[in-house]
Amino acid sequence: MRIWGLWPIAALLLGSGCASMAYKAKAPNLGGQCADDLRNVAALPLRHTVTTDKASLKASLKYTEFASIAHCYRPADAEAMAVALYRLDGVSPPSQLSVSVLLSPGGTFASSVEVLDAQYRPLQRYGFERFVRRGAQYSLNVFLNPSDQGAPAYLLLAPDRGQVGKVDTAVGSQTNAMPIVTAGVMFTFVSGTETQVARPFVDGGQVRVTSQPQSSASFDD
Repeated sequence: MRIWGLWPIAALLLGSGCASMAYKAKAPNLGGQCADDLRNVAALPLRHTVTTDKASLKASLKYTEFASIAHCYRPADAEAMAVALYRLDGVSPPSQLSVSVLLSPGGTFASSVEVLDAQYRPLQRYGFERFVRRGAQYSLNVFLNPSDQGAPAYLLLAPDRGQVGKVDTAVGSQTNAMPIVTAGVMFTFVSGTETQVARPFVDGGQVRVTSQPQSSASFDD
């Protein structure tokens, strides 16, 4: 009876494990119409997260599949690429933009980040090598400061082609314990093996973009 009583729990755990391993990052679709001007790319609104509003805070913690928000863009004299464009609504310096991508064996989005002005001219650019691994994610904080270069108006995400194809490898260990009874004496035999988990960097995956105001007027990028 006790053994049978554990089956629902075991089934639930196995189901959860299979579900997590089944995730695979979706590749952005570049087969449709491709814009040759960022003005023709639909922009998503990005506003400061209101931490006092539970709904706003909960929404800001969600990750989005990059492929579901990406559009095809073909710059002049360049190959077509997938981009996600955010419009900074009410986001003015000094502010902090945070971009996070989930680390997953099913594919981790190797993202580049670019801050643009109102005329879509680049002000700041960050490759994926600027992202910092923190636990189960890679994240980047972008600080917007008052500048003579122009006011930031858009945030552009795109795959970092120099990083796509590389792999994040985590090395760990797995311990196995086996009870052994000999000559009336029971002892435990413990053995260990090295494990490796490879998480490929790809052109899609789960990403989160948030914005917060800053109290200081000067930051280091």
